[in-house]
Amino acid sequence: MCAAGGAGVAYVPFGMKLRERLLGAPEASRRDHRHRVRQAHHLKDARCGRERRIIDAPDLPPGTGQALIAANTMSGSCVSIANFADPLVLGGTSMRGFGLPMNVYWSGVLIAGSLASVILACHAFRSANFRLHITWEQLAMMIPAPLPGTNPTGIVTESEPAAQPMPAAPAITYLEFAAAVKDALRDVHSPDLLARNPLLRDGLWNFDGSAGPQELRTLLCETVHTLFGNARDEKLRRILELTYSEPFLKQEAVADRLALSFGTYRRYLSNARDRMARWLWETSPLAPIQSELPLAAGPTATRASTEAETATALAIGEPGSPRLSLVVLPFVNIGGNAEDDPFVDGITETLITDLSRSPGVFVISRSTAFAYKDKPIDVREIGRELGVRYLLEGSVQNAGGRMRFNAQFVDAESGGHLWAERFDKQRSDLLDMQDEVTTRLARSIHIEMVAAESRRAARERPGRFDAVDHTLLGWAAWNRNLSLDSARQARRFFETALRLDEHNVEALIGFANSHMWEVNMSYASDDRAAQIRAAETAAKEALVLAPDSAEAHVTYGTILYAMRVPERALREFEFAIGLDANLATAHAYLGQLKFSLGRAPDTRAHVAEAMRLSPRDPFLFHWHFFIGVADVYLGRVVHGIESLRKSVEINPNWGLSQFVLAAALALAGLLTEAAEVRAVGRGLVPNFTVARFRAGAASDNPIYLAQREHFYRGLRLAGVPEG
Repeated sequence: MCAAGGAGVAYVPFGMKLRERLLGAPEASRRDHRHRVRQAHHLKDARCGRERRIIDAPDLPPGTGQALIAANTMSGSCVSIANFADPLVLGGTSMRGFGLPMNVYWSGVLIAGSLASVILACHAFRSANFRLHITWEQLAMMIPAPLPGTNPTGIVTESEPAAQPMPAAPAITYLEFAAAVKDALRDVHSPDLLARNPLLRDGLWNFDGSAGPQELRTLLCETVHTLFGNARDEKLRRILELTYSEPFLKQEAVADRLALSFGTYRRYLSNARDRMARWLWETSPLAPIQSELPLAAGPTATRASTEAETATALAIGEPGSPRLSLVVLPFVNIGGNAEDDPFVDGITETLITDLSRSPGVFVISRSTAFAYKDKPIDVREIGRELGVRYLLEGSVQNAGGRMRFNAQFVDAESGGHLWAERFDKQRSDLLDMQDEVTTRLARSIHIEMVAAESRRAARERPGRFDAVDHTLLGWAAWNRNLSLDSARQARRFFETALRLDEHNVEALIGFANSHMWEVNMSYASDDRAAQIRAAETAAKEALVLAPDSAEAHVTYGTILYAMRVPERALREFEFAIGLDANLATAHAYLGQLKFSLGRAPDTRAHVAEAMRLSPRDPFLFHWHFFIGVADVYLGRVVHGIESLRKSVEINPNWGLSQFVLAAALALAGLLTEAAEVRAVGRGLVPNFTVARFRAGAASDNPIYLAQREHFYRGLRLAGVPEG
C-alpha cells in the first residue's frame, strides 16, 4: 500500500531544557495543539507493546514514586502513574533515569525519547493533575504548545490574544467516519475515487484546501506504520499491506500467503481497520479533546471493549463475515462411481464461478472449498473458519439414464436450512446439463441470500440500516410477487440507499427497474416522461460505474423500450446476453421485444430459454405473460389464455396481466369471466384505461400496431374504460 517509513513526526533534540520544551513551543504549534495531544495519546498506546502497570498516584505515600518507577522500569514493564497531583510524590525535587532508554509522557504527551537520563523538575507540574507514563521504546517526540493565553514563561497575559476558535467541523458520526476510512483503504490505488472520499470531499480530516488523493494516501501509509510498526503488530501491518498494496490480489490469496485460515484473516483485517479508524477519529478535529484515554483494567474492561468493537463493526456493515458470503462445498457423488467424479466436481466449480458473478456475492475459492472434500462437515465450524454466513451443499446421483440433483442452502451461524431443491434431469450432453443445473441453482441461491440478509438486517439492525441494507431490502421486495405497490416500496428502499451512497450500482439498477415497472408493466404512471428520465439517469450512471454489468444493460434496454426505440433496446439485450449468456431476464426481454418488432413467432423460443435457465424464477409470471400476449397477437387466443392464466395464478397481484387476460377472454366470447377478471384488475390499477394501454405501444411497427388493435377491442368488450 505504501513504502516503509516513519510516521512523519518531527524529532526534537533532547538538549533543550525541559521547561523550554514544555512551554516554549513556537506560535505556529499552538494552532494544532489539540491534534498533537491526540496523536501522542495514540502513539503511546500503539507503541507500548509490553505489559502495562498502572499506579494511582494519590494512593502513594510521599517519596515512593521514584522507587516504584525504578522497580517497574527495570523489571521490563510499562508503567503509568495516574492522577498525579502532589509534587511530593516524587520525593519533592527530582527523579533520575536508570541508564535505560525511556519515553516519558506528561498528560499523555511524549516529552522525551531514547533517554539515558531523565530529570523531571516537579515544580513545573504544580499547576495541574497529570499522568506520567514511562516506557523504554524509542518513539518520536511530540511537544505540547503553550496553552492559549500564556507566554513561554507560563504567565497569563492580557496583551496576547487568545487563539482563534477552530472552524466548525461537518456533523458526522464515528460510524460514518469509519466507513470513509474503510473506503479510502479500498480505493487507495484509485485517485479518482479517493478524490470523492468524504475525508477529502467533505473535509473530515484536517487537510488544507490544496490537499488531494496523494495526501490522503500518505496519511493512510503513515498511519499504518505508526500504529503497526512494532514487532507485536507486525502481522496486522502485513495483512493491511498485502490486502491493499496489490489491488488484484484476492483476500483468500492473502490469507494463504500468511498461512491463516480465511476466518482468522478476516478478523485480523477487521481489527486492524477498526484501530486505524479509531486512531484517526481521535486525532481528527471532529472528536472532542480527551485529557486521557481509558486504560483497560482487567477482564471486564477487555470484554466490554471487545463487545463494543463487535457492535461497531456490525453497525458499519462490517461484521466478521461479509453479508452475502458463501462457500460451495464439494457436491457428493452418491453413486460412488469414479467415472462420475469429474462431472460432480464440475458442478461445484461451475457453481462457484456463476455465483461469484452475482452482484454483491462473496464466494470462497475452489481451492479452499475443495479442502473439505470427503471430510466430516460441521457447518457452523466451517462458517467460522472461512468467515462466511452461508453454505451450499449437495449431491448428485446417477440412476442410469437419469441424474438426480439435491442442494441445500444453510445458515452457517445457526446450522438451519434456509432453502432446498431437488430435481431430475435426463442424462444428455454432460456439459450442457452441467450449465443448466448450475445456472438454475445460482439464480435461486442469490435470491434466497438476498431474502435471508434482508430478514437478518430487519432483525439485528432495526432502524440502523446502511446503504447495503436498504438495497437488499429493496431487492427482497422486488422479488416477492411483484405488484405496483411492491415496486413502489422497493423504489423507496433504493432511493434511501442512494441517499446514503450515490454510487451504489445495485441500488441504481433497482431504482431504474422500479420506475420502468410502473411505466412499461403497469400503465399506472401519471408522469410517464418524468419517470423515464429518472430511470435513464440512474441506468446511465450504473453503466458508467459498471460497464460490464449485464443487469445494467438489461435495465437500460427496458428504458429504451419505454422510449420507443426498440432497435436500440434489442441491441442492449443482445449485448447483455453476450456478457452473461445465462442471464434469464435478458432472454425473456428479448422475447418481449420480438413481438414489439412484429416478430411474435420468435417470442416463445427466447422466453422458453429463460424458463430453462431459471424455472422457478420470481419473474416466471412475467414470462408466461409474454408468451400469452404473443399467442394472442398471432390469433392463437385459446393458447394465449392458457399462458395468461398461468401468469395470473403465479402472481395475482399484477394488474396488467388481469386486464390482458380479461381482453383475451372477451375475444374468446367468455364475457362474464372477462368482466370478473377486469374487476380484479381495476382493484389493482384503478386508473388503467384503453387510452393508457394504447399510449404504451413500444414501436411504430405496422404489424405490431395492427396486432394490438385486437387487444383494444377485447379491453372494450371486457368493460375497461376508454379513458
